[in-house]
Amino acid sequence: MAFPLGAVLAAAPSVISAAADIIRVIKEKKTKNVQPEPESQRLDEMASLIERQAQVIEELAVNNSNLALAVRNNRILSVISLAVGFVAVLLSVSL
Repeated sequence: MAFPLGAVLAAAPSVISAAADIIRVIKEKKTKNVQPEPESQRLDEMASLIERQAQVIEELAVNNSNLALAVRNNRILSVISLAVGFVAVLLSVSL
């Protein structure tokens, strides 16, 4: 399955920084002293859920970026091996 490697590599840093920003904002909100509200427990649960989701998104973006780099390296190695094989065939035919 082919996918645009450049697009993946270009998008990964922005996704990682967005997830990190979400995590930072939630942690800052947790450290502020806010008066308890009737819905505060429910809001805290939602904030925890969003924080976990942001962490998962960040991990997925990092893994996706690493996978894209591995695919690029594999493509480079494939081209090099094809070139070596082609040169070997040419040498065997000419000699």
